[in-house]
Amino acid sequence: MRKKQTGASMYVTMLWILIGVSVIYLALKITPIYLDNYTIASALDGLKRETNLAKLTNQEILKRLDKHLVINNVRNFNKENVEIVREKTSVSINIDYEVRTNIIKNIDAVVSFENRLEVNNQ
Repeated sequence: MRKKQTGASMYVTMLWILIGVSVIYLALKITPIYLDNYTIASALDGLKRETNLAKLTNQEILKRLDKHLVINNVRNFNKENVEIVREKTSVSINIDYEVRTNIIKNIDAVVSFENRLEVNNQ
């Protein structure tokens, strides 16, 4: 006697489709945030390659950082998140910020980032 093969029911199939669409939707909402942070980290790395970074004023450092971000189309970045700390032997640039994006109605996703660069005075 042969048994009849059965597949997934309509409800299980709809559940899997709903889960798949939800994952794709979240990825589309959150991926640009991580791409912008990657660009910010790359801009900090670009500042590290500057020869006289320790001798520049804070305004000049912010201007060069802003130029990197404008060229790479980073939106919604606040310069107030940049902290420049000068010590006798080093200059430290810290960018700590969080991005909040709306997912559905009153559900938000909050992503926090910490980017650091330390350059010795030479």
